[in-house]
Amino acid sequence: MKSLKKLICSFIFTITLALPINAYAYSYNVVFDNVPPSILNWGCPSPTWAGINSKWEQPRPVGTNPHQGVDVQSSYGTEVYAVWNGWLSLLWEDSTGYNVQLKIDANNNGVQDDPTYYCRYYHLQNYGYPGYYSKGSLIGHSGYSSAPHLHFGGTYSSAKWYRNETQYRWTSYWNSGREVDSFSRVLWNTPSTNRASITAYFKDENGYYQPSEVRLYHRRNGTSAWTDGGTMTYSGSYVYTYNFSGLYSSGTTINWLVRIKRSGLGSVYPYAWAPAKYDQPDPNPNATSYTYAYYTNTIQ
Repeated sequence: MKSLKKLICSFIFTITLALPINAYAYSYNVVFDNVPPSILNWGCPSPTWAGINSKWEQPRPVGTNPHQGVDVQSSYGTEVYAVWNGWLSLLWEDSTGYNVQLKIDANNNGVQDDPTYYCRYYHLQNYGYPGYYSKGSLIGHSGYSSAPHLHFGGTYSSAKWYRNETQYRWTSYWNSGREVDSFSRVLWNTPSTNRASITAYFKDENGYYQPSEVRLYHRRNGTSAWTDGGTMTYSGSYVYTYNFSGLYSSGTTINWLVRIKRSGLGSVYPYAWAPAKYDQPDPNPNATSYTYAYYTNTIQ
């Protein structure tokens, strides 16, 4: 690693844009998780609440697919800030710039005694000395001159990427966080009992995309086969609901999960899953022995 002689490095890289990589189904690397161990009101990683180019776990036509993290519109040299108090360190340097992580000090006591999770920042042209930074402090500047943007998001140290929407419900920006995750606001018993609901849509630099399909699978808790429950009902504002009334008797505990499809991607893997777990799992959860993530609720 190059030694750092100033608070902010001054290296500028010549960047080469990676070739698009098509992604297909049937990969079972665990790369996604639901919510971090501490829900915090993260700050903005940029000087302004810039637009989102790619949401967490969003199917997209190029690159790592579904997307592991969030891409924020950011021109070359834009300031990058700590979203929370924590310890900054370098992960690696590559052709896209410096890639760093902030170990989150969830209880703000300056001691590394919290559940271990991080915010990662990719594609920086420079970064600050490793050490402790307060929320809102400058930690570097965005880089990647041939495709400028900031990639950030919550992870384990093993780079299992958390949802980010839960960290931004406190603000009206980014639609209260809904613009950073492919799905959000997963609720039970709304708008009435025995109903599941989910907010789901896609977004990039060209705008918003309603899913072409939001399909729910369910089963009785303790069983293995999933029932294809069909498509969820669209109720407006990107909210989809499903009524379990009459499907199970009162007191039955059930599991359920949701498959969300983005159209127009051709042979690229077009699905996001709620809850998210694997990288590109089979579109049919009964077609594999791998255990998908799911929600558990009890019928009233």
